Amino acid sequence: MRTLVRLPISQAAFAEIAAKLRAADYGHCFLTTGEIAMDGIAVEPDPNAFMPPGVVEVDPRHISRDRFREIYGLDNLGNDNSETR
Repeated sequence: MRTLVRLPISQAAFAEIAAKLRAADYGHCFLTTGEIAMDGIAVEPDPNAFMPPGVVEVDPRHISRDRFREIYGLDNLGNDNSETR
């Protein structure tokens, strides 16, 4: 008997795992539904990869307030006029 457990993970984590499996020619791990069967695969932390690929850590002290608002789309959230500059 075999049990298949579905463990929802972030899209970034899924993309990272999928890319590594494809790069290692493990295409047979992909189910017809798009999920990844990880039989016999152990996940371990990479000491050199603190963030998922494509994610950049930014020190907010090094960007302007206006740029911060632009990056996070804060001006699109509306304003209750209680914000101070």
